[in-house]
Amino acid sequence: MTKQVPNGHVKNTLVWLAYMLLSVWLAVASAWWVSSHINYGFPLWYQVLDIEQHIDQYAPQHPHKRGFEQLPPEQHWRAFAQITAAVHDRGQRLEDIYYRAPGDVPMALLDPLEVTHLQDVRDLLRRFSLITLWLIPLWLLLALVSMHLPPPGWHQRLPVLVGLPVVLGAILVIAGPTAVFYALHEWLFPPENPWFFYWEESLMSTLMRA
Repeated sequence: MTKQVPNGHVKNTLVWLAYMLLSVWLAVASAWWVSSHINYGFPLWYQVLDIEQHIDQYAPQHPHKRGFEQLPPEQHWRAFAQITAAVHDRGQRLEDIYYRAPGDVPMALLDPLEVTHLQDVRDLLRRFSLITLWLIPLWLLLALVSMHLPPPGWHQRLPVLVGLPVVLGAILVIAGPTAVFYALHEWLFPPENPWFFYWEESLMSTLMRA
């Protein structure tokens, strides 16, 4: 005879699992929101990833843009901050982001295809924010319910706490980070809009080293 699992234990486990997953989602959303207000720490990553050297190498190869590599780091940081403000709906238009190299005329930082891609990013962030707002009341409800339910035992929680990261890590290792990165872009963005840009042809990708 198989051992019967009490219905109460199953309910407690499901409530705990839903509450945990929503907590992770809201934690990621909160961290993203905070990071966006400090421009994702771009000045730090600019140094860590040696983006200035990267710009010096690839920006001069752009067929239509001139002199971006001649700008000081502070203006590169400002360009990234303007892109961040635009994709987060903070009053900056992508088409209005310009730079001016010494002795040259102002030039648009972004090409039309780059603007389209960043508009897709903005639309994705809007959906992400809307979903997050919808999930907050559900998270609060689950928090209240959890206060009146005994937590599931470790033999029920441990498989989830260990199994989920192991599965996600295995997918990343087996498929490879690049393949996962490409797959996410194919799933999340409209198929008719390009999202891959060569460094030699995109100041956006060169600036972000993406």
